[in-house]
Amino acid sequence: MEEFWIFCEVCYEECPHEVLKSRTSSKRGFSFQGVVKCLECETISSTEIKEEPPLELRLRISDDNQTKKDILRIDKGVVLKVGDTRPHPDGLILITGLEIGNKRPSQAYSQDNPVVWAKKATHAKIRFAIHEGESTISVKQEFDSSEVFKVGMKIRIEGRVARIKAINLFGGKLVKTAYAIEISRITCNYEKNNQHLADFAARRHISSVCCR
Repeated sequence: MEEFWIFCEVCYEECPHEVLKSRTSSKRGFSFQGVVKCLECETISSTEIKEEPPLELRLRISDDNQTKKDILRIDKGVVLKVGDTRPHPDGLILITGLEIGNKRPSQAYSQDNPVVWAKKATHAKIRFAIHEGESTISVKQEFDSSEVFKVGMKIRIEGRVARIKAINLFGGKLVKTAYAIEISRITCNYEKNNQHLADFAARRHISSVCCR
């Protein structure tokens, strides 16, 4: 028995309907014309369903220094936002940017035909801007996409402890806490006692070896 979940005028809600007679087409999207019976109130009625084919947007998936060209299939009327995730045949992707001509909006309707920039959402490579005195270094590290970062927390970067000062999301927004997959950049400072702790640990190691 073929069924559709459609709106019933008698029940005044979406209900399962048995298809009694139908004619369908998938040439331009999906269309259905036929006679159906509501399985809740048993009302028999004629109905017509038309679904437009999905839009095909230009998709650019970034992976380190490489960019893969692809297609994002999506229905008309959907709002795309920087920072949102979308399903994709290769797995979940995170929207990192939208491009319409010379504009870089933070959100757009699918029918505006934006170029969608994204990255895979399983793991995230975060760019750290680390300040130490008057110098700043840039480092990238990979994390699980669900790992949480907070302003003020301490993290270990290349064997040294740093404290997070600021978190920027894709699109530029500053936040206090975020998942790794949402983050464009983290600004932090190396802790001043890093070298002191390293020297202390080295001395302890030498001392323990000598005493054996």
